[in-house]
Amino acid sequence: MTTIGMRVMLFFCSYFPLTFIISILAIGLWPWWVIALLFCTLGLGSLALTWVYFSWMLRRQYVEQKRVVNFARRDSEVMGYIASYLIPFVSFQLGSWQQIFALGIFLTVLLIIYVHSNMIYINPMLNVVGYRLYEIEIEHSQGTHYYIAKKRLERDHAIRFVALSKDIYLESKR
Repeated sequence: MTTIGMRVMLFFCSYFPLTFIISILAIGLWPWWVIALLFCTLGLGSLALTWVYFSWMLRRQYVEQKRVVNFARRDSEVMGYIASYLIPFVSFQLGSWQQIFALGIFLTVLLIIYVHSNMIYINPMLNVVGYRLYEIEIEHSQGTHYYIAKKRLERDHAIRFVALSKDIYLESKR
């Protein structure tokens, strides 16, 4: 999967809690739309797709091992991301198709910002399932990479990972 594809998938996964909350609030007004939303890309589908993709990559992809030269934990900024959840509750009532369309535009703008900036590390669903996200520098590599792991990192220790895209790595236990 391309880096942009991976970032889009992580974006949709990160907004599952908001999708679930909006679905609860709108079930009386738009029952069929809510059911579709919960089971499509923005809902449970995004979680399932992320889990299936991670599992498939861990089984199929070549496992690399490299030494971490430097790292910074990046999942602590999740609370700022939660603030974006409040905007829909304050400004959108979800009583008409125009309000839902406006919310869709808002989420589209957030998607574009998320994909084209370094906001990939802001994903509450990764935190919920126990993953930490690090920005790492590894030996013999130019630039930084993102590393999704359950295990805590230590400088100058080797990590084992599969590459999800050119700059996103997932911890491997094998």
